[in-house]
Amino acid sequence: MSVEVVMPKFGLTMQEGTIEQWFKSEGEAVSAGEPLFEVETEKVLYQVEAPASGVLARILYGASAKVPVAQVVAVIAGPGEDPNEVAARYPAPGRAPAPAAAPAARQAAEASES
Repeated sequence: MSVEVVMPKFGLTMQEGTIEQWFKSEGEAVSAGEPLFEVETEKVLYQVEAPASGVLARILYGASAKVPVAQVVAVIAGPGEDPNEVAARYPAPGRAPAPAAAPAARQAAEASES
């Protein structure tokens, strides 16, 4: 089962955090408890640990992005899951998900090619 990684809230007044860097790239294995990314707040720099083990399927916000508290910033595919399928369910902000070709349209395209 995939796990959503959210922007944590480090203080009562924290509204957003800036992702400074990612320690892992999409497609890399992660272990629960290892540093995953670094967040800068108004007061301090924090390392955020991976909440679960698996494969980092999608990073939704890159370095320098300001992200509201509790917003999903990445997704970890669990054991036995296809990271590509998990990533497809989480398009990056500002990108629409790629539409699946309709069967009739696909058949028509195949027929015109032959």
